[in-house]
Amino acid sequence: MIWLMQECGVVTFHGPMVEGRLARGPAGYDLASFQRSLFTAEAAGEIAPDQLETLAAGEAAGELVGGTLTQLVASLGTPYAFNPPAGCVLFLDDIAERPYRLDRMLTQLRLAGLLERAAAIVFNELPKCDEPGGDPRARDAVRDVLHDFRGPILFGLPSGHTDGAAITLPFGVLARVVATRRPALVIEEAAVV
Repeated sequence: MIWLMQECGVVTFHGPMVEGRLARGPAGYDLASFQRSLFTAEAAGEIAPDQLETLAAGEAAGELVGGTLTQLVASLGTPYAFNPPAGCVLFLDDIAERPYRLDRMLTQLRLAGLLERAAAIVFNELPKCDEPGGDPRARDAVRDVLHDFRGPILFGLPSGHTDGAAITLPFGVLARVVATRRPALVIEEAAVV
């Protein structure tokens, strides 16, 4: 998926898989975002779920790219390496990766020079990523590694690996992050024609 978007300029979708999400119906995926992203020739618009929180305030816009952190990091050093464009809005999700592993993967992206290309970063909830005792939490690892990131950071967008209904995100379109009192990810470009 990453390679198709990067090399071919094809919009891709970070959305529900057939078995794990679509088969579960409304409990598995967000029907509204799925339909807006895949079936309308209009921008999907504002995504502002209640659990979305601001870790670093600000506003930025760019091409929405990303995926599962583990997979993005695993691609580095291969012919299919994740290569985000400068000024992008970077979405990262994962599940069941303890804080020290999140720290390692985010540090690897940082040392590879990939995080500095992002104008903003949006994380999913990182479910099951807190230490079993609750301390440290996944968001603590994110804050530690990204303490001097120059753009806005959002945490808690239920897309990809999530315990609830997964929101569908179109990658390869223009998006804006609004990290204020009422945080939101705004999809500003249609994904289909």
